[in-house]
Amino acid sequence: MNLFEETINLEKTVSYAQRDKELFSFYTLTLIAQEQASKKLQKKLWASLLLFITCLALFFSPINQLTGSLITHFSSIDMMGLIYMALVSYGVSGLCIVLIKRGVIGFR
Repeated sequence: MNLFEETINLEKTVSYAQRDKELFSFYTLTLIAQEQASKKLQKKLWASLLLFITCLALFFSPINQLTGSLITHFSSIDMMGLIYMALVSYGVSGLCIVLIKRGVIGFR
C-alpha cells in the first residue's frame, strides 16, 4: 500500500493543462457512447443466443421424431416404390423447368 499512496501523492503534485476542452469533451462523450453501444450489443447478442437455444430446444424434439418416422418409412420401400418416387420427382422437376422457361413462373 505504501507504493500506491506514493503514486497518489505524486499524481496530486503534477499539474495537467487542458488546451482544447471541446476536443476533450468530444473524446470523453465518444468513449461513453462506445461503451454504451458495446453493452447494448452484448445484451442483444445474449438475447439472440437465448432465443436461438430456445428455438433449437423447441424444434429438436419434433425433428427427431420426424427423422425417425422417415427412416422407418424409407426402410419399408421396395424397388417399385423407389422407381415411382424417382419418376415423380423427375416429372415435377421437368415441369418446373418448363414453366420457368416459358415465363409462367417469373422471378421478380
